[in-house]
Amino acid sequence: MTPNRAVAGFLWVAVIVLAFIGIAMAARRSIVLLKPGALSARNNPAAELDHAFADRRTLTFAHILPAVVFMILGPLQFVRGLRTKHRRLHRWCGRIFLTASFVVGVTGLTLAFGKTIGGVDEKAAITLFGSFFLIALAKGLWHAIRRELAQHREWMIRGYAVGLAVATIRPIMATFFAVAVLRGHRPVPHEFFGTAFWIGFTLQTMAAEIWINYTRPSPMAQMAIAPAE
Repeated sequence: MTPNRAVAGFLWVAVIVLAFIGIAMAARRSIVLLKPGALSARNNPAAELDHAFADRRTLTFAHILPAVVFMILGPLQFVRGLRTKHRRLHRWCGRIFLTASFVVGVTGLTLAFGKTIGGVDEKAAITLFGSFFLIALAKGLWHAIRRELAQHREWMIRGYAVGLAVATIRPIMATFFAVAVLRGHRPVPHEFFGTAFWIGFTLQTMAAEIWINYTRPSPMAQMAIAPAE
Protein backbone atom coordinates (compact mmCIF):
# COMPACT_ATOMS: atom_id res chain seq x y z
CA MET A 1 0.00 0.00 0.00
CA THR A 2 2.92 2.34 0.72
CA PRO A 3 5.02 2.59 -2.44
CA ASN A 4 8.78 2.89 -2.48
CA ARG A 5 9.72 6.56 -2.19
CA ALA A 6 12.05 6.45 -5.19
CA VAL A 7 9.40 4.78 -7.37
CA ALA A 8 6.76 7.28 -6.27
CA GLY A 9 9.14 10.17 -6.93
CA PHE A 10 9.94 8.92 -10.41
CA LEU A 11 6.25 8.55 -11.18
CA TRP A 12 5.50 12.08 -10.01
CA VAL A 13 8.29 13.49 -12.16
CA ALA A 14 6.98 11.57 -15.17
CA VAL A 15 3.41 12.79 -14.59
CA ILE A 16 4.48 16.42 -14.20
CA VAL A 17 6.68 16.28 -17.31
CA LEU A 18 3.84 14.78 -19.35
CA ALA A 19 1.41 17.37 -17.99
CA PHE A 20 3.77 20.15 -19.09
CA ILE A 21 4.05 18.54 -22.52
CA GLY A 22 0.26 18.49 -22.73
CA ILE A 23 0.02 22.17 -21.74
CA ALA A 24 2.74 23.08 -24.26
CA MET A 25 0.86 21.17 -26.97
CA ALA A 26 -2.33 23.09 -26.20
CA ALA A 27 -0.44 26.41 -26.20
CA ARG A 28 1.19 25.67 -29.54
CA ARG A 29 -2.08 24.53 -31.08
CA SER A 30 -3.81 27.71 -29.88
CA ILE A 31 -1.10 29.93 -31.38
CA VAL A 32 -1.23 28.10 -34.72
CA LEU A 33 -5.02 28.31 -34.85
CA LEU A 34 -5.04 32.02 -33.99
CA LYS A 35 -2.15 32.82 -36.32
CA PRO A 36 -1.83 30.16 -39.04
CA GLY A 37 1.74 29.50 -40.13
CA ALA A 38 3.25 31.19 -37.08
CA LEU A 39 5.05 28.08 -35.83
CA SER A 40 4.87 25.72 -38.79
CA ALA A 41 6.91 26.28 -41.92
CA ARG A 42 5.51 25.08 -45.23
CA ASN A 43 8.06 22.25 -45.51
CA ASN A 44 7.57 21.16 -41.90
CA PRO A 45 5.90 17.72 -41.60
CA ALA A 46 3.81 19.11 -38.73
CA ALA A 47 2.11 21.46 -41.20
CA GLU A 48 -0.15 18.62 -42.32
CA LEU A 49 -1.38 18.16 -38.76
CA ASP A 50 -1.84 21.92 -38.34
CA HIS A 51 -4.01 22.11 -41.45
CA ALA A 52 -6.15 19.20 -40.24
CA PHE A 53 -6.96 21.02 -36.99
CA ALA A 54 -7.41 24.38 -38.70
CA ASP A 55 -10.32 22.94 -40.69
CA ARG A 56 -12.14 22.30 -37.38
CA ARG A 57 -10.99 25.32 -35.43
CA THR A 58 -13.99 25.75 -33.09
CA LEU A 59 -14.12 22.06 -32.18
CA THR A 60 -10.36 22.02 -31.65
CA PHE A 61 -10.55 24.94 -29.21
CA ALA A 62 -13.41 23.18 -27.40
CA HIS A 63 -11.05 20.22 -27.03
CA ILE A 64 -7.72 21.83 -26.10
CA LEU A 65 -8.89 24.51 -23.63
CA PRO A 66 -10.52 22.01 -21.22
CA ALA A 67 -7.46 19.81 -21.83
CA VAL A 68 -5.31 22.46 -20.10
CA VAL A 69 -7.60 22.25 -17.06
CA PHE A 70 -7.29 18.45 -17.23
CA MET A 71 -3.49 18.61 -17.27
CA ILE A 72 -3.28 21.12 -14.40
CA LEU A 73 -5.88 19.71 -12.01
CA GLY A 74 -5.19 16.04 -12.71
CA PRO A 75 -1.99 15.70 -10.64
CA LEU A 76 -3.51 17.75 -7.79
CA GLN A 77 -6.30 15.20 -7.40
CA PHE A 78 -3.74 12.60 -6.38
CA VAL A 79 -1.94 14.70 -3.75
CA ARG A 80 -2.67 12.89 -0.48
CA GLY A 81 -2.35 16.00 1.69
CA LEU A 82 -4.94 17.83 -0.40
CA ARG A 83 -7.35 14.90 -0.21
CA THR A 84 -7.07 14.43 3.55
CA LYS A 85 -6.60 17.98 4.88
CA HIS A 86 -8.67 19.95 2.36
CA ARG A 87 -11.48 17.60 1.38
CA ARG A 88 -13.88 20.32 0.26
CA LEU A 89 -11.27 21.82 -2.04
CA HIS A 90 -10.47 18.34 -3.35
CA ARG A 91 -14.14 17.74 -4.14
CA TRP A 92 -14.61 21.06 -5.92
CA CYS A 93 -11.43 20.59 -7.94
CA GLY A 94 -12.65 17.09 -8.72
CA ARG A 95 -15.93 18.40 -10.08
CA ILE A 96 -14.15 20.90 -12.31
CA PHE A 97 -11.66 18.23 -13.37
CA LEU A 98 -14.40 15.74 -14.27
CA THR A 99 -16.40 18.33 -16.20
CA ALA A 100 -13.34 19.35 -18.22
CA SER A 101 -12.40 15.69 -18.72
CA PHE A 102 -15.79 14.72 -20.10
CA VAL A 103 -15.63 17.65 -22.55
CA VAL A 104 -12.13 16.57 -23.59
CA GLY A 105 -13.30 12.99 -24.12
CA VAL A 106 -16.41 13.85 -26.14
CA THR A 107 -14.68 16.43 -28.33
CA GLY A 108 -11.70 14.10 -28.83
CA LEU A 109 -13.98 11.34 -30.10
CA THR A 110 -15.78 13.85 -32.33
CA LEU A 111 -12.46 14.97 -33.83
CA ALA A 112 -11.51 11.33 -34.44
CA PHE A 113 -14.61 10.78 -36.55
CA GLY A 114 -13.41 13.49 -38.92
CA LYS A 115 -10.21 13.55 -40.95
CA THR A 116 -7.17 12.14 -39.14
CA ILE A 117 -3.53 11.99 -40.13
CA GLY A 118 -3.12 8.33 -39.12
CA GLY A 119 -6.25 7.15 -40.87
CA VAL A 120 -8.14 4.08 -39.67
CA ASP A 121 -5.41 3.06 -37.19
CA GLU A 122 -5.56 6.41 -35.42
CA LYS A 123 -9.38 6.45 -35.46
CA ALA A 124 -9.52 2.95 -33.96
CA ALA A 125 -7.06 3.80 -31.17
CA ILE A 126 -8.84 7.03 -30.26
CA THR A 127 -12.27 5.39 -30.38
CA LEU A 128 -11.23 2.46 -28.17
CA PHE A 129 -9.22 4.35 -25.58
CA GLY A 130 -11.38 7.49 -25.75
CA SER A 131 -14.43 5.39 -24.90
CA PHE A 132 -12.53 3.71 -22.06
CA PHE A 133 -11.47 7.17 -20.85
CA LEU A 134 -15.10 8.27 -20.51
CA ILE A 135 -16.13 4.97 -18.91
CA ALA A 136 -13.30 5.21 -16.37
CA LEU A 137 -14.31 8.75 -15.42
CA ALA A 138 -17.98 7.75 -15.11
CA LYS A 139 -17.08 4.81 -12.88
CA GLY A 140 -14.80 7.02 -10.81
CA LEU A 141 -17.66 9.47 -10.27
CA TRP A 142 -20.08 6.64 -9.45
CA HIS A 143 -17.79 5.22 -6.78
CA ALA A 144 -17.17 8.69 -5.32
CA ILE A 145 -20.92 9.25 -4.95
CA ARG A 146 -21.22 5.88 -3.21
CA ARG A 147 -18.24 6.74 -0.97
CA GLU A 148 -16.33 3.74 -2.29
CA LEU A 149 -13.04 5.60 -2.18
CA ALA A 150 -10.65 2.77 -3.02
CA GLN A 151 -12.52 1.99 -6.25
CA HIS A 152 -12.89 5.71 -6.96
CA ARG A 153 -9.13 6.17 -6.73
CA GLU A 154 -8.41 3.25 -9.07
CA TRP A 155 -10.80 4.37 -11.80
CA MET A 156 -9.56 7.96 -11.62
CA ILE A 157 -6.00 6.71 -12.05
CA ARG A 158 -7.10 4.76 -15.13
CA GLY A 159 -8.92 7.76 -16.56
CA TYR A 160 -6.11 10.22 -15.97
CA ALA A 161 -3.50 7.82 -17.35
CA VAL A 162 -5.42 7.41 -20.62
CA GLY A 163 -5.93 11.17 -20.93
CA LEU A 164 -2.25 11.79 -20.23
CA ALA A 165 -1.36 9.38 -23.04
CA VAL A 166 -1.93 12.20 -25.51
CA ALA A 167 1.24 13.78 -24.12
CA THR A 168 3.08 10.45 -24.15
CA ILE A 169 2.29 10.05 -27.85
CA ARG A 170 4.24 13.19 -28.77
CA PRO A 171 7.71 11.91 -27.78
CA ILE A 172 6.86 8.67 -29.58
CA MET A 173 6.00 10.65 -32.71
CA ALA A 174 9.23 12.63 -32.32
CA THR A 175 11.15 9.35 -32.22
CA PHE A 176 9.56 8.24 -35.49
CA PHE A 177 10.42 11.63 -37.03
CA ALA A 178 14.03 11.38 -35.82
CA VAL A 179 14.47 7.83 -37.13
CA ALA A 180 13.16 8.85 -40.55
CA VAL A 181 15.52 11.85 -40.70
CA LEU A 182 18.51 9.76 -39.62
CA ARG A 183 17.73 7.33 -42.40
CA GLY A 184 17.72 10.17 -44.88
CA HIS A 185 13.97 10.06 -45.50
CA ARG A 186 11.42 12.81 -45.25
CA PRO A 187 9.06 11.96 -42.37
CA VAL A 188 5.58 10.99 -43.60
CA PRO A 189 3.23 11.42 -40.59
CA HIS A 190 0.36 9.31 -41.89
CA GLU A 191 2.64 6.25 -41.99
CA PHE A 192 3.28 6.18 -38.23
CA PHE A 193 0.65 8.34 -36.49
CA GLY A 194 -1.69 5.40 -35.94
CA THR A 195 1.12 3.26 -34.54
CA ALA A 196 2.22 6.07 -32.21
CA PHE A 197 -1.30 6.39 -30.83
CA TRP A 198 -1.58 2.65 -30.15
CA ILE A 199 1.82 2.57 -28.44
CA GLY A 200 1.14 5.65 -26.29
CA PHE A 201 -2.32 4.61 -25.13
CA THR A 202 -1.23 1.03 -24.46
CA LEU A 203 1.83 2.06 -22.43
CA GLN A 204 -0.20 4.44 -20.29
CA THR A 205 -2.93 1.89 -19.65
CA MET A 206 -0.36 -0.71 -18.64
CA ALA A 207 1.41 1.78 -16.37
CA ALA A 208 -1.88 2.63 -14.66
CA GLU A 209 -2.72 -1.03 -13.99
CA ILE A 210 0.78 -1.73 -12.67
CA TRP A 211 0.57 1.24 -10.27
CA ILE A 212 -2.94 0.32 -9.13
CA ASN A 213 -1.91 -3.24 -8.32
CA TYR A 214 1.33 -2.07 -6.71
CA THR A 215 -0.46 0.32 -4.35
CA ARG A 216 -3.73 -1.53 -3.83
CA PRO A 217 -4.37 -2.18 -0.11
CA SER A 218 -5.21 -5.66 1.08
CA PRO A 219 -8.89 -6.54 1.71
CA MET A 220 -8.26 -6.35 5.46
CA ALA A 221 -6.71 -2.91 5.13
CA GLN A 222 -9.65 -1.70 3.04
CA MET A 223 -12.07 -2.89 5.71
CA ALA A 224 -10.07 -1.05 8.37
CA ILE A 225 -10.01 2.17 6.38
CA ALA A 226 -13.63 2.19 5.24
CA PRO A 227 -15.30 3.22 8.54
CA ALA A 228 -12.94 6.20 8.97
CA GLU A 229 -13.75 7.49 5.49
